[in-house]
Amino acid sequence: MSDSNFIPAPLHREDTRERDACALICSVRKGGEATHGNVKRTIEALTRMGHRTGFVDGEGDGVGIMTDIPRELWAKTLALQGLRSSVATNSSFWVAHLMIPNRMRTEYENILTQISSRICDAGLDILIERPGLVESYVLGRGAEKNEPLFWQIAGTNGRVPVERLENTIYRLQMGIENEFSVHFPSFSSRSVVYKVQGTVEILRRYYPEIRDPEYASTVTLGHARYSTNTNPVFERAQPFNVLGHNGEFNTISRFRLEANMLGINLAEGNSDSQDIDAAIDALCMEYGLDLIEAMEYVFPPFKHDLIENEPEIHAMYEDIRRAFGPFAQGPAALATRVGDLCVFSVDALGLRPLWFGETEKEFFASSERGVYPLDMMSSDPKPLAPGEKIAVRITPGRDIQVLDYPAIQQHVYKRWLSARAAMARPKRKPLARSARRFSATLSHRPCL
Repeated sequence: MSDSNFIPAPLHREDTRERDACALICSVRKGGEATHGNVKRTIEALTRMGHRTGFVDGEGDGVGIMTDIPRELWAKTLALQGLRSSVATNSSFWVAHLMIPNRMRTEYENILTQISSRICDAGLDILIERPGLVESYVLGRGAEKNEPLFWQIAGTNGRVPVERLENTIYRLQMGIENEFSVHFPSFSSRSVVYKVQGTVEILRRYYPEIRDPEYASTVTLGHARYSTNTNPVFERAQPFNVLGHNGEFNTISRFRLEANMLGINLAEGNSDSQDIDAAIDALCMEYGLDLIEAMEYVFPPFKHDLIENEPEIHAMYEDIRRAFGPFAQGPAALATRVGDLCVFSVDALGLRPLWFGETEKEFFASSERGVYPLDMMSSDPKPLAPGEKIAVRITPGRDIQVLDYPAIQQHVYKRWLSARAAMARPKRKPLARSARRFSATLSHRPCL
C-alpha cells in the first residue's frame, strides 16, 4: 500500500486526551528535614511524566526545579573562601540566581558591577559573587543559541532587619529586572531555582550541583513544560519565584488591568504564568498576606466550595470576590511555595488534573497519580476537585502540617479577623492609594 493511501489506525482513547499539559510535581519531606533523596525522587518523578513535555526541533522546551537553598553546599563554599561556614545555615543568608540574556553577554561585566552596587546600596552584604557552574556542552543547538550567563550571588542581611529581608529582596529583584532587562530565576533567603531550555535529563547534567549528594531540600517543586503560546527560552521556563503550573490562564488582559489598579506592575512581555506569579508574590511581599490568603484572592472559591452553615466565612469570601474577582481563570492546576508554606490548587474550571498523595517519606502533589512506584505509596492519591486547595506548613525538623480546604478557609478567616482588629486600633498606617479599590478584606492591610 502506498503512503498516499495509508490511513492511520485510531488512537487509543487514552491518547486522545488533552496533551497541552505540563508535568508538575511538588514533594515535601514528611519529617521536615532536608534530604538529597527528596530532590532525587522528585526529579525521577518528573522524568516519568516526560510524555507531558514538549519538543521544539528535537529539544526539550523547558524544565526547572525549586528547592530549599542547599545550605551544606554553600557552607562548604564559604569555608573554601575563608569565611565562616555557619553563616549559610542562618536565616539572614540569601542566594540570588541571575540570568543575563545571551544578547547582553558582551556587556556582562558592567551589568554585574551595577547590580552588585544596587544590592549593596539596599543595605545587603555580598559575600560571594561567581559564575554558576554549568556544563554547556550538554545543550541542544537551539538552547546553546539562547544560553544566558548564569551567575550566583550570596550574602547576608547586612543593615536590613531579618524580618524585612524578604521584602527588601523582592523590591530589589523587581527594580533590577526592570532596569537592566535581566532575569532572576530566584533571589531569596529560603529557596533557589535551577532551570534550563531542555529536558529533565539535560537539567541534571547542565547543573552539576543538583547531583551532589550534599544537595538537600525539604521541598522540591519540579516543572517540565509543554508550551503552546510562547517560544522556548531559559527565562520562561518554570518554576518562577512562587509557582509552577499545569495548563494556562485565559484572562490575561483583565488580570493585568486589575493588578495595575492595585499598584502591581506586570512587566511587558510576561507570559500568563509570569503575570500570575508576580501578582501572588506582590500580595505576599507588599500587602503582607501569607501564601494561603494570596491564593484565595487570586483564585477565589465559589459558594458551593465553602464550609456550610458558616455565614461569617461566606460573607468574608463575598468580600474577597468583590475585592479582586475571579480574573485568573484557567484551565490550570498550580503548585506554589513561599517560605514555610506550600499551596496546591485546581482552579474553578477543574480542567487540569492535580493529585495529592503520600509515600512513606513524602507528601506530594502531581499532575499524574502514578509518579511514584506503587510499593512506595502509603495510600491512593486523590484528585483535587474543581476549586479545591490543599496547603502544607513546613517546620524544619518537625512533622509537616497538612491543611484541607475547610482548614484553609478557617485559616483565612482567622487572619482576616486579626487584621480587622489591627486596623481598628488608633494610629494605624495609611493605605497606599493603589490599594484603596480593595474592599475591607484586603485594604485592612497597610502596604509594607
